[in-house]
Amino acid sequence: MATQVIEIDNYFPVKTELLPLGIEMPCDIFIQEGGELKVILKQGERFSFFLKNKLREKKITNLYIDKSNEKIFQDFLLEFKPKEYFDNILDRYQINNEFYYKIEKECLSPEIPVTFSLYFHDGKNFNIFLDASEENPKAISQDYLPEEDILISRKDLDRYKEYLEKLIKERKYESKILKETAKLILRDVYIEPTNRKNLVILCDKINQIIDYGIIEPKVLENLLIMKKFDNYNYVHSLNVMILSLSLGLKIKLDKEELRLLGIASALHDIGKIKISPLILSKLGKLTEKEFQIYKTHVIESVNIAKELDLPEKVIEGIAHHHEKLNGTGYPFKLKGEEISFFGKIIAIADAYEMLTTPRAMKYALTPYNALMILVQDRGCYDKSLLETFIKMLGRLI
Repeated sequence: MATQVIEIDNYFPVKTELLPLGIEMPCDIFIQEGGELKVILKQGERFSFFLKNKLREKKITNLYIDKSNEKIFQDFLLEFKPKEYFDNILDRYQINNEFYYKIEKECLSPEIPVTFSLYFHDGKNFNIFLDASEENPKAISQDYLPEEDILISRKDLDRYKEYLEKLIKERKYESKILKETAKLILRDVYIEPTNRKNLVILCDKINQIIDYGIIEPKVLENLLIMKKFDNYNYVHSLNVMILSLSLGLKIKLDKEELRLLGIASALHDIGKIKISPLILSKLGKLTEKEFQIYKTHVIESVNIAKELDLPEKVIEGIAHHHEKLNGTGYPFKLKGEEISFFGKIIAIADAYEMLTTPRAMKYALTPYNALMILVQDRGCYDKSLLETFIKMLGRLI
């Protein structure tokens, strides 16, 4: 590792997860240590699994690139083809998790045996931690779980879903299990958005969350503070749904209104599946052309909602979630009461969730600072809803 010290000015951050493994870097890459930047990868050197694991152990999520090389690096990411180093199963996992799915350790219980094998990754290989099957179920203890992430084979996802449902029946009001099941359902919806079976399952889960929120409000409070920084659209949508439902419960919407609000907030960004990942994950500010393309996700979401024959209230909530009371939103530049009630709720939840989630070249704000920004932009949001939202979260931060 090179150790040439560089001044920190004139550099921009890059998420380590965006650096392709095994590929020669087009420019020098820097690491921040003691308030200074040091060269960690010279131009032409490869980003290795060993280095990636070292950075992960040190909890370093950002590296840096000289701003003069920004165009070179952007072109590098755009032109990079994953197939160039798809030569083993590990590479496939690092690129798109094709064969494995990371599960939440906290959702594994010694009370109910698992019917699927558990794996962990040691930096070089996948290792079976627990060899189990339907014919040979095995119990697991939290005391003996490895420090690394726990994974399952994607072919076992259905068994994992069944396992989670058993846990919900056995251990009511477990927030982490409820959220994990909802995340899996939304993942399926985002993969096959027009599959009506997935929509029915999603509606059932929304009803379950609503029931738990009514019977045991602490469940939704726990869901609100269980912030997971998974960089997936469906996880963002799940968080927005939970925030929207929590606000809906606070203002005492009836159960049917809550159900429709849950659907609208869960699907508000479903149209992003039509937008290029190169735009969705781009480092730095979008060009005007790219931003115009990005904004089409709203109409794409509406089109999917219409294809599913969703109620008008749901469609309006989806269509209006980027509108602002002062008319500066998009895509219709609506003002005041022209914006639907669901649209006003989802707009607040979406803005807060985006502000508190880390993204490329952007740190996550604390809940307090995020709420302060919403207050500063209060002309964009419904005053009464925003005040209730702030009071709701104020008790939790």
